Formats: sequence, structure tokens, C-alpha cells
Amino acid sequence: MAVKPKKKEEKDEKKESFRQISDDEREELIRAFLPLVKRVVHRLAGRLPAEVDIKEMLNSGIIGLVDALEKYDPRHETNFSTYAQFRIRGAILDSFRSQDWAPRSLRHKAHKLENAYMRLEQELGRPADDTEVAADMGVDIETLQKMLSEVSSVVMLSFEELGFGHGEDRFLAEDNVASARPDPLSNLLDTERVEIIARALDRLPEKERLVITLYFYEELNLKEIGEIIGVTESRASQIRSRALLRLRSYLKRAL
Repeated sequence: MAVKPKKKEEKDEKKESFRQISDDEREELIRAFLPLVKRVVHRLAGRLPAEVDIKEMLNSGIIGLVDALEKYDPRHETNFSTYAQFRIRGAILDSFRSQDWAPRSLRHKAHKLENAYMRLEQELGRPADDTEVAADMGVDIETLQKMLSEVSSVVMLSFEELGFGHGEDRFLAEDNVASARPDPLSNLLDTERVEIIARALDRLPEKERLVITLYFYEELNLKEIGEIIGVTESRASQIRSRALLRLRSYLKRAL
């Protein structure tokens, strides 16, 4: 028997006393918000390797939903759906960190690439191009581009962990932190963080900045982005990886 969604007032009342309601009522409330969990999982899954277990992501997402239901305070201005997405997404990312799903060799490659781009940018005073990075790492251009393709999922997930979401998820962490800590100093720090991300984007070469803008803000997929900038989907993925490596390096230092 299908469960009809509750009215907003009824949901808020139940969320406020989630720990006191019966097991049946708790299960019904969780089922009512499952579409929200599935939506977050769908967004994350599209940027992860095919071997990632969707069922495990759903299970972790439900754990995040329950955490949100238990901790949500309706007195805060943030609506529950926004708050829950933050908790659901965080629980899924936490599960990936604990599982260490990516091979150590792949993480090592991503780390080497990030260090190379960061080191050369500091030396040159500008973003290094592929030829310079390949020479610094002692590999040819084809090998470098292959490495960028291989580390795509690792870099994408690590960038998610920094709080840079996709579509309506972007800056979600900042929104919730600001709502939970409405004092002027906290709001100032949150604003500063967004400005740091904006400055990091401005540091990117033009094509990389365009790819990141189309991917994160316009929500286009890599195939669509490739068609716009005149490259293959694989090449668009490499450009995205390179841009994220630069951004991650800068944001780690700045934040």
C-alpha cells in the first residue's frame, strides 16, 4: 500500500519529535522522504565509477536521512529538504571515505598530478600547460592525458568532499552552516569561503573555467560540453580533471 506524502505541517511536527514516535510512524516518515535520498544518490552516482554499488549509496543515504530527521530543528530558517540533502550527501561521502573504494595506485596518481600542477604554478606564476607538466613528471603528453582520464572519478569525489556541489547542491554546506550559526562572524566567514572559490575559478585558464562553469553551473554532461568546445567527451573529461586538480590544490591551501 502506497504511503501518501504528508502535508508540510504534519511532516515538521513529526520531525520535531522523531525520536518519540512509534517504529511504524518512523518507517512511514522515512519512506515519504526516500525520493529525496534517491535524487541525491542519482546526482552523485553520475560522477562516480560504474563499479560503485548504488544499493550501498542508498543505504548510506538513508542513514543520512535518519540523522537529519533526528537533528533537524524547525526553528532554523533552512527548510528540511535542504538540510536533509546536506546530511544525506555527507553520509554517502563518509561511507566512501571509510571504504577507501579507489585503488591506492589511483589516489597516488591523483596526488602526483595535483602536486605537479601546484608546484609548477608556484614556479611559473601562472597555470602550467600539459607540455610543462608532462616534462616535469618525466612522461609524454599521451601518458599525462591518460592519467588525467584515469583519476577523473577520484578527483571528482575529492572535490565533492570540499563542499563544492553540483546544481542546487552547490555551496549547500555553506548555506546550512550559515543557518545553524547565524552570528555575524560566522556569516562573514561563509561569505569569504564563497569568495575564495570564486577567486579560484578566476585563476583557471579560459577553457578549463568554461568547462567547470558548464558542468557545475549549467549542469551539462561531458558529451554536451565536448560538443560546445569542439573536443571529444574523453578530452572534456581530461580538461575537467585538470581544472579540478588546480582548484583542489588552491582551495586546500586557501581553506
